[in-house]
Amino acid sequence: MNYRLARTVLACVVTLGLAAPSAHATTGYFLNGYGGKARGIGGAGVAFPQDSMAPAINPAGLSFVGRRLDFGVTAFSPKRDGALDASFLGGASSSENSGSTLFAIPGGGVSQPVTNRITLGLAMVANGGLSTRYNRNIYDQALAPAAGVPVGAIPNTGTLGVNLAQALALPTIAFKLTQNHSLGASLIIGFQTFRAYGLGDFAAFGFSSDPAHLTNNGNDKVWGFGSRVGYTGKLTSWLTVGATYATKVNMSKFSDYSGLFAEQGDFDIPSNYAVGLAVNPTPRLTFALDAQKIKYTDVASISNAGPTAAEFTAPLLGQPTPRPLGTENGYGFGWDDIWVFRFGVRYAYNSQWTLRGGFAYNQEVYDDDQALFNILAPAVIRKHLTAGFSYSPDAHSEWTVSYQHAFKETQDNFYDTGNILGPGTGYSADNSMHQNALGIEYAYRF
Repeated sequence: MNYRLARTVLACVVTLGLAAPSAHATTGYFLNGYGGKARGIGGAGVAFPQDSMAPAINPAGLSFVGRRLDFGVTAFSPKRDGALDASFLGGASSSENSGSTLFAIPGGGVSQPVTNRITLGLAMVANGGLSTRYNRNIYDQALAPAAGVPVGAIPNTGTLGVNLAQALALPTIAFKLTQNHSLGASLIIGFQTFRAYGLGDFAAFGFSSDPAHLTNNGNDKVWGFGSRVGYTGKLTSWLTVGATYATKVNMSKFSDYSGLFAEQGDFDIPSNYAVGLAVNPTPRLTFALDAQKIKYTDVASISNAGPTAAEFTAPLLGQPTPRPLGTENGYGFGWDDIWVFRFGVRYAYNSQWTLRGGFAYNQEVYDDDQALFNILAPAVIRKHLTAGFSYSPDAHSEWTVSYQHAFKETQDNFYDTGNILGPGTGYSADNSMHQNALGIEYAYRF
């Protein structure tokens, strides 16, 4: 590769990566696949690398993609709804559709073989995120009347929402042990931005250990580091296997939100591991299957349970909350570790056209009794249907289009306070979401 061109490519990829914090995601908050080719086959790719964004899935796959540049953007549209009914506590019922329903998710990568055995590369991808924006403040509308406070009288109870976004840069080296077996390693450089607004009720009612660093403090930005390793092996002419592991990415703390997230603002990126296989019954046809475990319990601010009915009503009775936001055991979103299963089919129709389809399924991220706080982060999606194609007009250029639909899911829960506030009392919360995404990418093969 021409070195001047390589520098230009690198600059483009870095620019894409730094822009990536506009992204938001699906399997919990991780993206379902990295790169349009992977997303077209349900997100699978542990044993089936297709482009220079392979390091985001399995760095060993970089050995098998050749010398190439990939970059593109995905238009991502999540539709989210939240509701809280506190009328049985003397409050009100409030429901709202989230705004912010269209996001641009850029990504790119470059791959450069430097010897017969060694390939270097860099991928810049959006890892995922969470975003909601309710123009009517669901918490304040429902809860302020229960506390005898006029709606909107408490500071910082206007528009309600959060915005978390993560981007990863993955400088990678892949080494071929033999012609068909490779090991790979990536340094993970993580970048996060976060802001929260409209959470003034939780400050006023004593839910935070540090109310000044709970809400409406603008964008906070942090960096961190981790690593990913992987193996890819072509066992036979028709069977390839792969395995990969990514450490937790240790991020610096969100100091502006140390009164919101557990452990004084700590919000690391959880570890994950995956295995996969690719089967080629014919040279043109490939079936890919991945199984990935995402360890959300690595991160207390995500996995700590939200308040029980007794804990949530304690401040309404003039009692201190037992697990204030921002403390080591402070309230979180109650997310569990999940398995994600991805399956896809790729068919090379001819030298110019390649067709793709796939499906992904993940376990439930949180139980119904965690619906209250997850109004802010309704990660209820479990099933994705995907499709796509690539078109190569010549030996060097390639265009890829991918589409993904996440089916609507809803979770709700009634929190019974009958043994605390008397028979017939309680409150309910529910979350729902569905999604669509359309991506286009360009690749140049050197």
